[in-house]
Amino acid sequence: MSERGVTSGCRTEEDMISFLPDHLLCQILSHVPTKTGVMTSVLSTRWRTVWLSTPLLDLHTDDFPSFTALASFISRFLDGSSCLQKLKLALVSGRPIEDISNDFLRFSFNDKRIIQDISNHPAYLMTQWINNAVTRKVQHVDILYHWIVDMMMMPLSIYTCETLVSLKLHNVTLTDSEYVSLPRLKIMHLVDNVCANDAFIGKLISSCPVLEELTVVRNRDTKYDFEVLRVRSQSLKSLVVVLIGREWWYNACRVVVIDAPGLNYLSLKDNKFTSYVITNLSSSAKVDIDVSFDVDIDLATDRSVVRSFLTMLSSVRNMTISRTTLESICLYLKHEPMPQFPYLIRLDAVLYNSDLGNLPNILQICPNLKSLVLELSNLKKEELLILSSSSVPVCLRSSLEYVEIKTPIKGALAEIEHVKYFLENSAVLKKFKMCLRSGRMNEESNILMELLGSRRCSPSCEVVVQLEELEETSLKL
Repeated sequence: MSERGVTSGCRTEEDMISFLPDHLLCQILSHVPTKTGVMTSVLSTRWRTVWLSTPLLDLHTDDFPSFTALASFISRFLDGSSCLQKLKLALVSGRPIEDISNDFLRFSFNDKRIIQDISNHPAYLMTQWINNAVTRKVQHVDILYHWIVDMMMMPLSIYTCETLVSLKLHNVTLTDSEYVSLPRLKIMHLVDNVCANDAFIGKLISSCPVLEELTVVRNRDTKYDFEVLRVRSQSLKSLVVVLIGREWWYNACRVVVIDAPGLNYLSLKDNKFTSYVITNLSSSAKVDIDVSFDVDIDLATDRSVVRSFLTMLSSVRNMTISRTTLESICLYLKHEPMPQFPYLIRLDAVLYNSDLGNLPNILQICPNLKSLVLELSNLKKEELLILSSSSVPVCLRSSLEYVEIKTPIKGALAEIEHVKYFLENSAVLKKFKMCLRSGRMNEESNILMELLGSRRCSPSCEVVVQLEELEETSLKL
């Protein structure tokens, strides 16, 4: 091949992407923020105007020197775009926002003077941009309005957008609407938003016949709090509820009603216990619980609330429990037995050192458990492990096949006894996995020798030891 031919072939290979048709180039640019797409315009004349045809508008205030520049860019983009598949805007307080013209910031909270030019106000413009996107058959809307002055009101048109597939709203006002219909919406995230009333949230959720993923978050800085959250959906597959608020917010009755028989995943995070009513929960659902029971366990009436909550979850097969929740459960076990979890196959849990002795009682309520993954917290080096029961749980004798201790073992007596407990009592255990702290070799050797000398109830059990920070290095004993 001639030298000229080689050179020509190299150039063609290097710039092969430029030979793609416009619709494929637009498809590529639709997966990156608009700022990145605009930067491609300097590559060559071929790329100069490609980004303008991308059906995506993904912008953050940090991308511009001022809000005025941001507003001007968005207006010009929408004027030249006939189709918009995704609108993602983040208006966050900071340097660019502080540079907003004083023409529409001439008011104070003390004298409550009216904004003179509302047509240039960020909240008004954001509402108009969203409404504009709806008319262009938008499919994905992601809005973050974290501005200190006021809240942004969503346009009523968003509630009847027939093309909308994903709706993610953070810190906006959801105005009440008599008619709501989102026939194609599959994903909805509602984070720290203000609603006209509790009923509208339930109405919004129930008006999405194919909704599959729902996240509702209420953080401590939210101005509005609900009394009742109703989640009723036949199509919902994933539900995340996060309730983290100031203590005085919990004086009112707080209830979360969940009726979603198709759930595959349920996550509840609540730093002050909310009253939950969970019905029709599928046994195949994976449940992640991080709930702080704000009750007096010494009182029988309060214990009944905890029992009721646990009973509603007793049919699941896969559960993750935080150390906060497990600490409350251990306090509960001092008074009375817990409800049985006969279908639970996998359990992931975090245990405080003070609660480690209750492990047999916890395992006793899971008679068919097959997989157990534990994290140990606040273990003291010389503290002994005192088990709450001398009897071996049913699952250890008949079903437990896999145990993993994720926390690196440092050589504490309780840790060693904990490992021995499983090795010496698990009759059908197939694999025990643990991690040793990466330290002095003689310490690691002593721990290994002690474990090697432990009696194993299951002759086919494989012990896998990994060294901390050396994930690829493992020893099979």
